[in-house]
Amino acid sequence: MNLLLFILTLFSINVWAQFTHESEVSLVQTGGNSEVETNNLKTTNLYTWEANQFKFGGHYIYGETNNGVSARNWDVNGKYERAISPHFSLTAGEIIEGNRFTGIKARYNSDLGIRYYIIKTDLKNLFTELGYRYSIEDRYEPLQNTYDNKARFYNELNHKISETVQYKFWLEIIPNFSENDDYLINGEASLTTILNSVFSLKVSYMGMYDNRPAFAGFKNYDYTTTTALVAKF
Repeated sequence: MNLLLFILTLFSINVWAQFTHESEVSLVQTGGNSEVETNNLKTTNLYTWEANQFKFGGHYIYGETNNGVSARNWDVNGKYERAISPHFSLTAGEIIEGNRFTGIKARYNSDLGIRYYIIKTDLKNLFTELGYRYSIEDRYEPLQNTYDNKARFYNELNHKISETVQYKFWLEIIPNFSENDDYLINGEASLTTILNSVFSLKVSYMGMYDNRPAFAGFKNYDYTTTTALVAKF
């Protein structure tokens, strides 16, 4: 029994030595003539061993106004990366996402691709991804699911300007082979200021463009502006 506890303790120490966690939370609430409450929760977890890396997490945004629910979108994601060389990796991932106000009850995205690091240093990372995506989309209406073959082009830049300030920018383009006039363009720019060894303050703007929304009459462009407290360890 003692031997088993010793082995489990060593394993736990080894796991936590290679595990990083980051969570961010923001809450906006107003009262009086206009009552609005918006909650934004996001978590990212990274586990690395040898040439392998597994990343998983998700987010949840919920908003209410005087007239009821004004925002509700979420995602749960997992991604595996296998390094083939210092600058080249193979990737596989799964993303499940939903957005009530764009008509998407749940969208299941299965990804296979490659990642190439153009710049990979302690202060700056710039990489690009190219991959294939298979999507199953469950909409509120009509009741039939859609099944689409897509491509995914993704670019990300992380730059640590100083010991306390860093910025990040990513851009994602997703054309649809099954429906040529249906494509997605997503992007985000963020600036993070480190407050101490655990907490940071993050300001970000994310935009999402859907060339053919789930329902006719829906807007093509959605965006989210966030100021959040981030905890990382």
